[in-house]
Amino acid sequence: MRSLRLPALLWGLVLTICLIFSAWQLLRGASLDTRITALLPETHQSPGVDRANDQLSAPFTHRFVLLLDAEQPGEAAAELASDLEAAGVVSELRYRPGDYQLDSLLEVLGPSRYRLLSDDLRATIDSGDTDDLRRQSLSSLVMPTGIDQHPVRDPFGLLNRWLDSQLSTRFDTQGDLVTLKVDGRNLVVMTATLSGNAWDTGLQDRLTDAIASFQKTHPEAHLWRSGMVFHAADGAHQARSEISTIGLGSLIGVLLILLVVFRSPVTIATLLLPLATGGVFALAITLWWFQGIHLLTIAFGSSLIGVAIDYALHLQCARVLAGRTFRLRTMLPGLALGLVTSVMAYVVQAFTPMPGLRQMAVFAGCGLIGAWLTVVLWLPMTRVRTTPGTQTLAGRLWQVLERLRGRLGPRLALVLAVIAVVIAGVRLQSDDSLRLLNTSSQQLLGDEALIQRELGRDTGTVYLLITAHDSEGFLGRVESLDPMLDRLVKDGHLSSHTSLADHVPSGARQSANLERTRTLYQQQLDRVYASAGLPPALYERAMAMLETSPPLTLDHWLASPLGESDQRLWLGDIGKGQVAGMITLNGRLDSAGRQQLESLARSDEHIELVDRVEQISNVLGKLRRQIAQWVAGALVVLTLMLALRYRWRTWRVIAPAGGAILTVLTLYALLGVPLNLFHQLALLLVLGIGLDAGIFMQEHPRAHHAWLAITLSIISSLLAFGLLAFSATPVLHHIGMTTLIGLASVWLLTALVQHRLPGDQTTTSDHEHDHG
Repeated sequence: MRSLRLPALLWGLVLTICLIFSAWQLLRGASLDTRITALLPETHQSPGVDRANDQLSAPFTHRFVLLLDAEQPGEAAAELASDLEAAGVVSELRYRPGDYQLDSLLEVLGPSRYRLLSDDLRATIDSGDTDDLRRQSLSSLVMPTGIDQHPVRDPFGLLNRWLDSQLSTRFDTQGDLVTLKVDGRNLVVMTATLSGNAWDTGLQDRLTDAIASFQKTHPEAHLWRSGMVFHAADGAHQARSEISTIGLGSLIGVLLILLVVFRSPVTIATLLLPLATGGVFALAITLWWFQGIHLLTIAFGSSLIGVAIDYALHLQCARVLAGRTFRLRTMLPGLALGLVTSVMAYVVQAFTPMPGLRQMAVFAGCGLIGAWLTVVLWLPMTRVRTTPGTQTLAGRLWQVLERLRGRLGPRLALVLAVIAVVIAGVRLQSDDSLRLLNTSSQQLLGDEALIQRELGRDTGTVYLLITAHDSEGFLGRVESLDPMLDRLVKDGHLSSHTSLADHVPSGARQSANLERTRTLYQQQLDRVYASAGLPPALYERAMAMLETSPPLTLDHWLASPLGESDQRLWLGDIGKGQVAGMITLNGRLDSAGRQQLESLARSDEHIELVDRVEQISNVLGKLRRQIAQWVAGALVVLTLMLALRYRWRTWRVIAPAGGAILTVLTLYALLGVPLNLFHQLALLLVLGIGLDAGIFMQEHPRAHHAWLAITLSIISSLLAFGLLAFSATPVLHHIGMTTLIGLASVWLLTALVQHRLPGDQTTTSDHEHDHG
């Protein structure tokens, strides 16, 4: 072992550098990406779309909405507001009319009111039949209502008419509360801005506790919730619950099994050490290579590194059973082949056009290499205890192997494989739906749907990205799309749409509106004054107001408190002399409506239809297909490589992994379970452990330690990953179910395909020639 001291020290130095580098990168703010679109190929990504996605989701991420139904709404709303503010979770809370800065209405819109006409008012003026407008104006002058109904500044109440067309008729005020009518009941509308990050578990807990405390003291009240923070809290609560049950249970199970076998906490620590060092090495290389890391890479890359425990188990099992007669050189061929095959199966994905797969491949490959080096360089220098109990267990497991081996020959295996391929090819379906990533309860999803529907605005999951040379061109282009979008709404293909042009007409439309207002004044204003008994001199003063009316600009609107909620719809300058903004398509959009919008986008380079849900589903689908294609190619290459060493026995090496994968796919096909990305990521784990099992059984066909290590590896992996089948989180459930079926199949197939040994030619060590 002295020959390993210098390499071991050098490897320790490398790991120390990796640890320092990773900590430095993370502390200085290295990119921890959570965007699913970051997994897309660079050539298919639009910076405008990325910015639009971030901007449209920002209000949903940083704010939340509550609808409150209570017997005493004023008292209940005030108490809930007090609880939220005392919890320190909100920086701003609005639920009273005064909270919405409505006093800025006159300042922002007043000077431009003559240029702001609703569709109905424009149509009325254009028809020339304005007598009703004159009568309404006369009535309002006698009994003024609304905002600034002044005989000179606004004799026809243009500002109030514009506001009536802009504000939803569902909103109202009840006492000193802003309310929304839902199913005949007035619900208090409370909108809040978070004081911190929606993914901060501390903030989530304080918010959840504050709402729970309120509901405990007001059991008669009902709350509906909307906002990313509630979905994040739901996911975090479920994750903590499952960690304390499934996670803790699997950890205890793994440790107990290893303790029963090895009877030494130190030996168990040496089994886990390669996982830690592999993770450190993989993290450092990934941060250096990609200047950041995606959280999915950490999640799935870490599970693939879990294959590395195979190396430690095989080495330590051999050392425990062989005692002083152990020689590392007898293990190196198997360990080396196990590493090469696993790394090839994963790293081949680094050549795909998918950034996400490339990063996962680098992370998993480097993690395996780092773990392997730890096993080979460090573990032989640690002490292990040789115990009779381990010898006895290995012997009993070998008896099980003896009863199973030789029951699956190459001809039967080939027939079964062909049948499985046909069944999977004909019946297996796929599912790349975003539901796979959902961790929210049905109640919360119901709350979210109701609030988004009643408020008439959603999170902007489907929208049109519009580009133009300037803001005026943008508004004009948006207005040109209004007739088509309105027709889709009228025909029932679309629920509603929202754009900046709803609140800020284009300059051309504002000029045309000003002319309409001048026509209205010329037709009816002198008759209004005469009927009201006002002096005719007011006419000239009122007409003079039109001449000084400035247009309402997009910049002025967005900079005002009134336009704050519209800021999400404007990207502004996106480079190359272009500006951009969005039209959100709210609620339901059926296939007929989608087809029309897709046709529109194809015919106009300035319009792009973006469906964020579909975009994420496409990413998941592309990842799934790329994994399948590249792993299949890697398996072909690996089979040819392994054939150079194992000749006719190669099928016994490939059968456990390949057969387990076909077993999973066939079962899913027969049961109607659609295949998704997370099933395939779990199959990578099955592939790695299956290849290792096949290789080690061929390298050490008569050694008890090989079958003991394979069994322990599969049991520990089943406990670590297979128990996830009982998770309520869809992603974890899919990984767990696939791992459970796949690894159980690996263990059984590994035994079934082994050839029968003549006589009692077995040993606990590797001193005998294993390939005879």
